[in-house]
Amino acid sequence: MTVYRYRLIPKSSIATPLRSDTLCGHLLCAARELDGDTVLGEILERFRADEPPFILSSAFPSGCLPMPILPSLTRNDTRELVKALPQFKGSLFHLLEELKKFRKQKWVPVTSWQSLSTNLSFKALFLDCLQGKAGSQNKQKGNENNTKIVPEIHNSINRNTGRVLEGGLYTTETTFYGQGNYLDLYAETDEADSLERYLSHVAATGFGKDGALGKGFFKWERDDTFAPGDLFGRGDHSMNLSVFSAKDLSSVSGTYEIFTKYGKVWNGFGENNPFKKPFLAFREGSVFTSYPLRGSALTDVHSNPSIIHCTVPLMIRFKMTGAA
Repeated sequence: MTVYRYRLIPKSSIATPLRSDTLCGHLLCAARELDGDTVLGEILERFRADEPPFILSSAFPSGCLPMPILPSLTRNDTRELVKALPQFKGSLFHLLEELKKFRKQKWVPVTSWQSLSTNLSFKALFLDCLQGKAGSQNKQKGNENNTKIVPEIHNSINRNTGRVLEGGLYTTETTFYGQGNYLDLYAETDEADSLERYLSHVAATGFGKDGALGKGFFKWERDDTFAPGDLFGRGDHSMNLSVFSAKDLSSVSGTYEIFTKYGKVWNGFGENNPFKKPFLAFREGSVFTSYPLRGSALTDVHSNPSIIHCTVPLMIRFKMTGAA
């Protein structure tokens, strides 16, 4: 399948993170609204058979990829950098200050990834950050200055009674994007026309929660300058660009971060219970040397057995420094 890159241009605030599994669910809902139950059933069956018509990444700030989760600097690396880099003047304290800042970064510029993907390591990324190659610092700061995340307070709902849970306040975040900001979405498919048709429907009707309040609207355009071979190369390691899980995770090996995913069901199916069963998933940026290639269309996630949760990963390959 061919990999495409799309630019998502927010036209409103967005209250639900543009992550791969949620966006995939929205596209499936669009298929049902536009083409009916029969077409949706055929698409779902392809996901169940591990032959999905499309595989999505999560959406990232323009020109960026998630920071890969890699083994940190060794003590020897730290000592060598203190001696080798003049800006630290032999001070371990100053180096550790910069290292602390670096660990908080969520994104790596695509240009940096391309230059380092044949010999990647935590040390190489850290040095690239220090040297500011390809304008990485300016790019990231520009995105941060034009984006504002606002917390909002909500009441928790008791799943058994459907009523407000006493003392169950929690916060969510709504993201406001500045003018000129856009997001990068990667998609692997041989059916780009259908994918783009569904994407247009989601963009026009709103993504995520609070669409009735004017949130979740965007425009999109295909990035025809994108050459997949420049980014999706070869290597013995894979970095995840999606929310990824599978029925059997026993073969997983790598450096990764997991979280508990709490999925929900679109009410357009007439379901009274909107909540899916929680499951474990790998965050974007997780690095694998091996992972299951099948079983990422999760079943048994809802009381309705026909409902699935799609967590098929879009992986980007690279070579790690020192790997055999």
